[in-house]
Amino acid sequence: MNRTLTLLATGALLASGGAYAQDQTVHFTEANGTRVTLTSGQPAPDHYGPPPAFATLDANHNGRITREEANAYPPLLNDFDYIAHHANSISKAQYEHWVKSQN
Repeated sequence: MNRTLTLLATGALLASGGAYAQDQTVHFTEANGTRVTLTSGQPAPDHYGPPPAFATLDANHNGRITREEANAYPPLLNDFDYIAHHANSISKAQYEHWVKSQN
């Protein structure tokens, strides 16, 4: 029970500082003497380079990018449902609009 309360209190403390983009570390000792270090923050961003040309991702050249084709560029796959409006593929116009929003 004490451990749960301690973790909840620590989480609240870290959440209150959520506006900061810096990693935060909190040290505490549990009732049984175990020393605990809790570190929170965002991982370093991955750099995938600029978005590839539509034709590069449209592997079957049907004029659409499917989720499987989007796997070739992780940032696109991450945004796939938003771009496709929950459809099964992305048009060239949708892709170009997304590319412009990345700048």
